Amino acid sequence: MGKTLDTIIYNLAFSPKIKLINLSSTGTVSRDTAEALYKLLKISGAIETLIMRQTGVSTYLSEDFFKALGENKTLAYLNLDEIVNVGAL
Repeated sequence: MGKTLDTIIYNLAFSPKIKLINLSSTGTVSRDTAEALYKLLKISGAIETLIMRQTGVSTYLSEDFFKALGENKTLAYLNLDEIVNVGAL
């Protein structure tokens, strides 16, 4: 989904009724996706559940993302599960 996914994530930040976002196995992600997720956490006042299982986005998450995560008052569940091959570490 590429750029389209980034735009969707960013725009969801402005919806006061979205409580759950599931991005599991969405395919190719980039630094732009991670930036959109940072902005989502920074702006959203409603998101309670964010599932990013097997997206690969964790490698792009910045310090700012984790600061926004700590400041977020509504997020109750975050899933960043990744499957990594043993030899890949």
